[in-house]
Amino acid sequence: MHFLILVFLLAIGESDAVFRQKLTCPYEAKQQSLRRVWCRRSSPECCTGFNFSYSARSVDGGKLRVTQDARSFTVEVLEPSGRDGLYWCGLLSKNATIIKLAEGYFHSSSGAFIWSFLRWAMLPLLPLVTICVYVLTKMKTKQCCKKDDELYDDVAAAGATDTVYDSPGPLNERESAGI
Repeated sequence: MHFLILVFLLAIGESDAVFRQKLTCPYEAKQQSLRRVWCRRSSPECCTGFNFSYSARSVDGGKLRVTQDARSFTVEVLEPSGRDGLYWCGLLSKNATIIKLAEGYFHSSSGAFIWSFLRWAMLPLLPLVTICVYVLTKMKTKQCCKKDDELYDDVAAAGATDTVYDSPGPLNERESAGI
């Protein structure tokens, strides 16, 4: 029951901590001074987004938080952009090409985010429920058949103990006819 309440609260957005999505982008030490890139994939070879300096801590009007480590930076989505999709993080090289460091699928709503995990948790339950329903149906069918067999056994047993009456003979027929 508590799990259902938690799922409900997450679905309506009462908990931001679970919904925040992050992408960590590792780089080499010699690339530390290059500008960072955050973009949404528009084709297998291209993306649309923006670049920012290595010292930036907040990007896209505060919708993204950037934290730096010695060999990586992490982009955390504080406010979803409203567009699901595959996002890249990377570096902008000196010849203006993007060096893709990492990619991740980001959801635009908490419901989609929760469903992305919940569907995989529920997937193993489908065969389990199917098997249980099948077994219970077979058990119920056996019980019904067993009851029917007992009913027929009772009728057969009752018929075997009844007194057998002989049909009336020719004399009895005349008496019954009133002769």
